[in-house]
Amino acid sequence: MAETAREYLIHRFRGDAQALRFRCEVLQRGTKVPGPDLPTSRQMASACDTVVGLLEAIAPHHESAAGLSALVALIPVLEQHARGHSASPPVRAVFAGAATRIREVEAAEQRAAPSAADDGDADDGDADDGDADDDRVEWAREDDEA
Repeated sequence: MAETAREYLIHRFRGDAQALRFRCEVLQRGTKVPGPDLPTSRQMASACDTVVGLLEAIAPHHESAAGLSALVALIPVLEQHARGHSASPPVRAVFAGAATRIREVEAAEQRAAPSAADDGDADDGDADDGDADDDRVEWAREDDEA
């Protein structure tokens, strides 16, 4: 079964939160690593958790268009969170980045959707084999792209 856009985004932000928590563990041991300090890394992990919570609050949809509409409806909420964290650019970037990822998902879904010129004729090489997942975009996870 193909991964939905919602599942892709949940996986991505959950992975980011885990990576940030690992970073916190490294920083707590006194290891110096480039990037955000310990408190900022914790705040960023918490922001990723908030994004995951918002995404998980959306009921899974079997219909791609309904799921996409629900994701796009989160953009103003994410932008509000970003504005609320303007004092911490790294945390603001988590929320703004989530809104951007949703816009990218929306654009990819639109590119993958059948065009208006598609008249449904079987002779044009797009015969429907009855597979309901044909119109879904395959969301490759970053760890699968190696």
